[in-house]
Amino acid sequence: MGGAAGALARYGADLVFADIALATFFVNLFGVAIAAICLYRFSLSFERELFIVTGFAGGFTTYSAFALLLYDLTLPQAGLYITASLVLSLAIIRVIRAGVR
Repeated sequence: MGGAAGALARYGADLVFADIALATFFVNLFGVAIAAICLYRFSLSFERELFIVTGFAGGFTTYSAFALLLYDLTLPQAGLYITASLVLSLAIIRVIRAGVR
């Protein structure tokens, strides 16, 4: 159920963004934020964690679109896209975890 909801949300995001690369970029960053908030800011039951993090966030984000769109970029563009995705994802996690001691 969580995965289906995430996939539908992803479809909606693709309709909002005209560019698939931009949609994938923001969806993946938002998915990281959802997962980090659920894991580090809330005390969720194992079942709810599975539903939201594994199901929804897993269905919402996409590695396959990320990898496929890299193929159509030039090498410098792909390098920038990969670097920005990873650095911003890690920064999001660091900011969310900052309040957890």
